[in-house]
Amino acid sequence: MHDAGPSRRTVLAGLGALALGLGAAACDSGGGSGPGPDQRKADDQARVRARAAAVALLDRYDAVIAAYPALAGRLRPYSDEVGRHLAALGGTRPTVPPSAPPEPVPATEQAAVADLAAREQRAADDRIADLPAVGPQLARTIASISASQTVHARSLGSPS
Repeated sequence: MHDAGPSRRTVLAGLGALALGLGAAACDSGGGSGPGPDQRKADDQARVRARAAAVALLDRYDAVIAAYPALAGRLRPYSDEVGRHLAALGGTRPTVPPSAPPEPVPATEQAAVADLAAREQRAADDRIADLPAVGPQLARTIASISASQTVHARSLGSPS
């Protein structure tokens, strides 16, 4: 029997507990006067990274859907959710296409979906890595986004 890994509920509960713990620690350590310049800088840098990752995922979903239109119905809900992540981070999708040529899409539908799953998991891992440096409010947002990306990766069939 194949172990499917942790359930969505387990992932979400763990990330939620982590975010709450980080928020409580930040509240206990602060003087209540709001975030200082270092905290604002860390938050801004994490937001920039998260926005860039969301835009990259959106571009990748678009490339896969363009290469394999039959996957649009399956992939569009994930892409739409990534768009909501970007909006939650205060970002918008650039209207100017990237200057670099897009990375080629894998040769089969199965490989393309597996590639998307791996990209979602990497993005989730990167967001988790940002959690210790950010303030409590952004930590909650980033933890939620990471949980969603982990679920995307699992749902798309990521082996991790």
